[in-house]
Amino acid sequence: MKARVLYILSLFVCCCWSGYAQEVLTPLSSANIPTAAKSTDTAILELPFFDDFADYEGLPDAKRWLNSQAFVNKDFAPQPPTIGMATLDALDANGNLYPQASTNLFSADTMASQIVRLDSLTKNYQRRLTPADSIILSFYYLPGGWYGYQWELVGEAPSTNDSLFVDFYDYNEDRWNVVWAMSGHNADTTGTLTRWPWKYVSIKVDDTRYLNKYFRFRFRNYASLDPNPKSGIAGNCDHWNIDYVYINWNRTTGDSMFRDIAFVEKAPSMLKRYQAMPARQYRTSDMENNLQVTIVNRYNQTLASTYSYQVYDTNGQQTASYDGGYENIVSFYPDGKYQEVAVHSNPPVNFQFPESSTQRSYKIVHTVKEGVGGDYHSSNDTMTFTQVFGDYYAYDDGVPENGYGLTSTGGKQWLAYRFDLNTQDTLTAVDLYFNRTRNGENENVQFRLCVWDCDNGLPSTLIYKEEEKMMPEFDGMNRFHRYRLTSPVIVDSSVFIGFEQLSNDYINLGFDRSVDSRQYTFYRTGNDWMQSILKGSIMMRPAFGESALVETMTAKQEFDFHIYPNPSNNYLNIQIDSEFANGIEIMIYDMQGRMVWHGAYETMIDISGLAKGVYLLKVSNPAKGRQGLKKLIKCN
Repeated sequence: MKARVLYILSLFVCCCWSGYAQEVLTPLSSANIPTAAKSTDTAILELPFFDDFADYEGLPDAKRWLNSQAFVNKDFAPQPPTIGMATLDALDANGNLYPQASTNLFSADTMASQIVRLDSLTKNYQRRLTPADSIILSFYYLPGGWYGYQWELVGEAPSTNDSLFVDFYDYNEDRWNVVWAMSGHNADTTGTLTRWPWKYVSIKVDDTRYLNKYFRFRFRNYASLDPNPKSGIAGNCDHWNIDYVYINWNRTTGDSMFRDIAFVEKAPSMLKRYQAMPARQYRTSDMENNLQVTIVNRYNQTLASTYSYQVYDTNGQQTASYDGGYENIVSFYPDGKYQEVAVHSNPPVNFQFPESSTQRSYKIVHTVKEGVGGDYHSSNDTMTFTQVFGDYYAYDDGVPENGYGLTSTGGKQWLAYRFDLNTQDTLTAVDLYFNRTRNGENENVQFRLCVWDCDNGLPSTLIYKEEEKMMPEFDGMNRFHRYRLTSPVIVDSSVFIGFEQLSNDYINLGFDRSVDSRQYTFYRTGNDWMQSILKGSIMMRPAFGESALVETMTAKQEFDFHIYPNPSNNYLNIQIDSEFANGIEIMIYDMQGRMVWHGAYETMIDISGLAKGVYLLKVSNPAKGRQGLKKLIKCN
């Protein structure tokens, strides 16, 4: 997905203590590309045209939009008209800052529609359209930033010189004409009188030069980078969020009330604390008691609605369900109210995922429907969440909206993240999501993985520090990179996972703004740990046990070797090509990831002291950076 930053902020939250440590929250200067296919094929659409960006993410739907640099998401502004929005900013279609990006004004994103026929109606009503048919384009917009405490804001407000435009295409003249524009401002400006800062815009299409079968419209923005002298911080900025784009005939300029009951915020996790957790660690006590679900009625009168959710396993079999029945939902207008009846807005979690060490996932599908007449748009009536029980813990939802790092006047700095285990386990790896920076300023920032005990909610004794110096890596699925621990660590109860950064350069970790775990996040540059004040979650995930161990080792397997006999009783022969034999170390791990044998390479080793079972034998040549892995079966 084309993940974007929420705001440039250059948020230096200063703390008055030794070392002058600061948390720094920055914009992304590049991001993932959505997997949805791009389209350059022109489609011809007919009225009505509608998109509220509710049922997909990534690139705008190619069936409705052509050559768009905007991106569709559910996180970059709170309380949209309905779930999902399109965001225009300073990143191009490849997820990078525009080449022309500077502190001066520059042309940025464009989201242009496919052709919409405005010459005639061809469906239920078959006749030519005229200016008297009252064709209107409407939409909602919100500048980035919302309002409130700066460290809790989502998005960056466009500056006064930045702007958002709507253009109509004049086919006969082959040019785009500006029909509406808005200069940059803070969301407070739009929210002062309405209690809800999303602003409604209605544009009448009554000029005959647009009433043809080649009509198109587009949104575009101008942006400018905020000046910042520190490398790695300047990035994406000047956000404009667009939602509920609708064009049709026989409308009035004030018809902003639609018979539409819809979800507003994305689907929640079924767990109290985590977005995902290891299967072996999960207990039924980790289940939420109730969910928070935001539902809106965009009509001008109270309507009846139904709400339910269903739970499906990996085989598509339904394993649980909840039916909230019929309830009335008041109109959102004029008081900005959402559904307040608890059986819909705060539904109980009336089931429990089974406890099992087997890795698995569940799909939770939420559905809301207008109960009597049926609403206008069904795309916003369904939302889903995938509950993962794998080998890792996750506070974050997998999509960064910012970069996170520390700066100080000194050298080293430490970051620690708290996780509470239900049973003893073996920490074998840590997944980290690093953002690419402009000109690669963070690529050589060095760090060492660390593990601390927990004492009264704070990091305490350092129980493990990786000797190998590591640097940000940008490969791997979803751009998380799995860093293995040279020696797996047995941990229990509460622990802190993190790293020691070996310089005061900006490291730029992924930062998810939609899930708040700052109470578990601590940092220091001197002697004292400080709790984070930034609302969000650092994208750091500890991984445990056999699967994480196997994944990290097999991912770097770079030469082959042979072991025999296998299965074996007391002695094991190891055959390695001579070019790799010098400097080889042998390590044997049990299926919990614990090292049970370690020694220098010999052609025969004694394994009689190992218990009967299955093991992983690893050969490693640290000097050449090469390693390999085999499964070993001990007979008795």
